[in-house]
Amino acid sequence: MTFTKKRGPKKSVCPSEVTRDLFSDVWRNHLDEVKDVAAGMQQSKLIRITQNGKDISIDKARGPIRLSIYTSDE
Repeated sequence: MTFTKKRGPKKSVCPSEVTRDLFSDVWRNHLDEVKDVAAGMQQSKLIRITQNGKDISIDKARGPIRLSIYTSDE
């Protein structure tokens, strides 16, 4: 959630940005782990997961997704 908080409520991050920062050279090996954590955070309404600007469940997403902070006005 730190990455999404740093960006602010109207900005988003790519899961690969988070993974690269956490795991450096072996980030590709951990992308699914980061997405799993993001899914749990989405269920707890801590972050939003979007695709093409629309909320989406991570298990239905095909292709690039974005993570952003969940705000109470949404």
